[in-house]
Amino acid sequence: MTSSSIHATDKHRVLYSGFRWEHHDDESGYHHVVVSGADYVDGGQLWGSDGSVRSLRRRLNFIMIDLLTIVRAVPYRAVLLFYPEQTSYVSPLILRLMGKRVVYVVHLGEDYWMHRDGSLVRKLKRFNLRFVDKFITLTSQQQAVFERDFPGRVARISHGAWCRNDKAEHSNSSSRSCRIAVVGDTYRDYRLLERILVFFEHRYPEVMFDLVGMKPERLKDVHAHANVICHRRLSREAYGEVLRGALFMLLPLQFATANNALLEALTAGLPVICSDVEGAREYLPEGDYVFDSIDDLAIKFEYRLTLPQADRDKEARMLISYARKNYSWEVIRERVHQYCLA
Repeated sequence: MTSSSIHATDKHRVLYSGFRWEHHDDESGYHHVVVSGADYVDGGQLWGSDGSVRSLRRRLNFIMIDLLTIVRAVPYRAVLLFYPEQTSYVSPLILRLMGKRVVYVVHLGEDYWMHRDGSLVRKLKRFNLRFVDKFITLTSQQQAVFERDFPGRVARISHGAWCRNDKAEHSNSSSRSCRIAVVGDTYRDYRLLERILVFFEHRYPEVMFDLVGMKPERLKDVHAHANVICHRRLSREAYGEVLRGALFMLLPLQFATANNALLEALTAGLPVICSDVEGAREYLPEGDYVFDSIDDLAIKFEYRLTLPQADRDKEARMLISYARKNYSWEVIRERVHQYCLA
């Protein structure tokens, strides 16, 4: 069943509520789960969406999303709140009183949802969990945590990605062997990355690291070293150039739920080497894509330098095929939609 047929056969049965993060471009972000804009409470269309995430202006925007979701929900059977960490204040209780099925997509870890400390707002959001009919988690680890408190009400459905490539985007030039891409900020292990950068600067001084969407100030003075280039926000074209020039994407992680960067690399046919973190590991295909020490990472780097181009191309095709089969938004949208209504 395609997304268009989902919308045609179940019109006004699932209302989607959320927004698009400012650091996500047209290709990334969970807002792509929305089947039709007609069934979407989009915070980006409301006042305050241009504020920084911690500003009063943006917090009021999140509250407006919550209130408008209640108003818009009248003709719908189910409501999917796909960023409840930000937008769920009073809607779960009221939607339940209206007879609606409330579904959460949870992105953050156990410390956010299950620990008893935190602000009054955090406590309110934990209180709202009792009014949620179903939970969608993005990893098996999250699923196990929520199943403990909400047995029979949790499903693991992976994050999605647009899989529009039929062939690898990265270059065949030899310059690939001298660049490694490191992408993203959430749950990144900056201390580990700092040690990696220092290690490579001494062992492999010819290797350049492209840091995209990270916070260089968290790397002390290492971000100013000769082997590091820090990119804040890049256009889609410029980001594609970084991926095309990379030997692989490196993800030093402390924890993971979903990871847009990982999926973006897979859909481009770019290998990902990441920390041995369960939430990221289960998104990877079979193969040697996890490192457990800097020495292990060095071994993987040296191995990839020796790979013939034919083997690199074969791996790239495998990664693209794997991403399309498992993470295509067309597949994920249908699974989410059916789960909301089941």
